[in-house]
Amino acid sequence: MTILISTLATVCFSFACGIFLTLSYIEKPVWPMMRDPMTSRISDDVARTIHATLNRLIRLLPPTMMITMGAGLVFLLLQAWQRGFAWVTLIVLAVLVVGLGYILSQLFSRIDAVKNYPADGDISVVRDGLGKLAAIHHVGLLTAATIVVLQLALIFATAVAG
Repeated sequence: MTILISTLATVCFSFACGIFLTLSYIEKPVWPMMRDPMTSRISDDVARTIHATLNRLIRLLPPTMMITMGAGLVFLLLQAWQRGFAWVTLIVLAVLVVGLGYILSQLFSRIDAVKNYPADGDISVVRDGLGKLAAIHHVGLLTAATIVVLQLALIFATAVAG
């Protein structure tokens, strides 16, 4: 049962990685806007197109990700409990809490900046919101990928040891 719970946690965060990776590929043309929203390397048309694309996805992805990350958190808590709160399980939880804490402190305002503003509005507002949303998606990808790597190491160590 211990391996099952660890595997289910890993599956949740692998799914989250897939979603964040897909978002990163969609946002790839505007990555330079994460540091400089008004960069001349990206045309206004490209920024407006990516903004409109993300605006369509915003209705679906946040609820999906909340369920996925919430289930992953529950599985990580169960994993820690099953393993007697071993230090390695607490490290995995700490990585998630720090990453998720930062993401949640920023996410909703960044989603709203894209969701509640039309792609054909003032370009400086479109670019700023888009760059900030892309940046938080990268933090989500890094957090989820780190959890997956830690989980795989934990599962592998458990399989070898026992």
